[in-house]
Amino acid sequence: MTVIGTAGHVDHGKSTLLQAITGRDPDRWEEEKRRGLTIDLGFVWATLPSGREVSFVDVPGHERFIKNMLAGVEAIDVALFVVAADEGWMPQSEEHLAVLDLLEVQRGVVAVTKADLVDDEVLELATLEVIERLEGTSLEDSPVVAVSSTTGRGLDELLGALDAAVEEPEAGDDPRLWVDRRFSITGAGTVVTGTLLGGPLQVGDVLRAYPADVAVRVRALESHERHHERVAPHRRVAVNLVDAPEDLARGAMLGLPGRWEMTLRFTATIRPARYIDDLSERGAFQLHVGTTAVTARLRLLAEGALIILDRPLPLRYGDRFIVRETGRRAVVAGGRVLDPSPPRRGQALRLAAGLAPDLPLPEAASRLLVIRRAERVDRLVAHTGAAPSEAQIFGETAVSPDEHARLEQAAVAVVGEFHRENPLRPGMPTATLASRLGTETEIAAAIAQQSPTLHTDGATVWVRGHTAELHPTQREQWEATRRLLAEAGLQPPRVAELPIDKEVVHLLARSGDLVIVSPDLVYLPETIRQVEEAIAGMTGPFTVAEFRDTLGISRKYAVPLLEWADERRLTRRQGDTRTPLVSREG
Repeated sequence: MTVIGTAGHVDHGKSTLLQAITGRDPDRWEEEKRRGLTIDLGFVWATLPSGREVSFVDVPGHERFIKNMLAGVEAIDVALFVVAADEGWMPQSEEHLAVLDLLEVQRGVVAVTKADLVDDEVLELATLEVIERLEGTSLEDSPVVAVSSTTGRGLDELLGALDAAVEEPEAGDDPRLWVDRRFSITGAGTVVTGTLLGGPLQVGDVLRAYPADVAVRVRALESHERHHERVAPHRRVAVNLVDAPEDLARGAMLGLPGRWEMTLRFTATIRPARYIDDLSERGAFQLHVGTTAVTARLRLLAEGALIILDRPLPLRYGDRFIVRETGRRAVVAGGRVLDPSPPRRGQALRLAAGLAPDLPLPEAASRLLVIRRAERVDRLVAHTGAAPSEAQIFGETAVSPDEHARLEQAAVAVVGEFHRENPLRPGMPTATLASRLGTETEIAAAIAQQSPTLHTDGATVWVRGHTAELHPTQREQWEATRRLLAEAGLQPPRVAELPIDKEVVHLLARSGDLVIVSPDLVYLPETIRQVEEAIAGMTGPFTVAEFRDTLGISRKYAVPLLEWADERRLTRRQGDTRTPLVSREG
């Protein structure tokens, strides 16, 4: 279904025209009827000659109610632009056209109303002026139809032109509804209305309401005064909600859980209204998106703008917005969201090359990933509506191809440096590598595993082909140490007293040439076998003293040896005694 929205100066006959072609009065409020002036949004519907049903959104034309106009116009598919023949082009005609142009509304029909109040010459001049004013805008070349809501002149032609302008909009699977009204119905509870975009809604759906970020459930759906189990996008809908928060009112948004994220700053394309000669950062601005408006600051960049909001909004790549300067009381610019959550480092303020607002969503997610280098996949989905088409995925994190190449190159350099500084170690701890790269341990391990230069066992990373070998001086130290340990037997010197470096000790322990019993004690393997045989020969539970006497060693050696045996499951400690878990026979 298609949503058609009116636009035009106050009292140019928008509401009267809609009543003439739909048979329904879009002015809902008593004050509107009393003053003959549309103050808030109005909603009606009709069936076009082709049999297609369309929704109409009627917006106020008075400058005092421009905020209400902007709350209704963002979601329209086709514009019904209205200019009265007896008054011609007026200030709000220009501003409303600027809004449509900034929102890039490409399909529209212009109705020159009140044709019965002027002669043919004035009507022709009014029509020519409208055609001239449309030049250079998104509605250029739109059909212009002279109509009279009083006599019925041109109404059939107008409906035919609207029918021709309607195209079946694309539908996705990601519903989004900006709320424009909230009310309560006895026995039903909270009902909100809006124009459904993106994807369908159905009864029973669980949604998130923003900005409150709370869960709500769809109890019932109604569109064009008919109940539905499921409503397709691009039509007006009333949603009966369960658990609606108190602050759910105009400006709130409904969407699927996990598909949206609030933001206070974003990069965007920006374009001044055609009557603005020089857009400046100075001034008090309001940003209008969906049905909401927030105070905003602009930072103009060479390729767009950085926009900072005074309160967060659920924005996504490609969202259209309007900027209104409150001092001028005029619309001054519009644009499209590019990065809803740009990094704060300096380069983030430059828009990535090729990031335009009309890319296929997976490609847009990939371009955002290039800017961010690495990002959680769920955040990219929340910011674009899709997962990236080009990325390396590590668990929940996506890494851009360029960043992946950079990390792999950096990892090779970091591990190579580690080998030079620690030549006797087998490799670098993966957690240390991750810290040096500024990434997660899982990603560092995966990059090492995929690298043709590196190798990993998960806990350690090393350059392929790296081997830890003793140089001649260290081999001499080892020979001297081995003689000392062999002579000392079960009561060796402390490690600090040995003529050997601790790095060499760890290398020899990994090769099996030494056994580390404690940070201060190392033994030769053949000496340790004596200890194991002594434990296996013990009968029943034994004390430290009995073990000490059996081996003929002092307590300072007996205790660490037994603690080592406990860890190796050669013994089991129970209070002050130990039970051997091995025997000579076993």
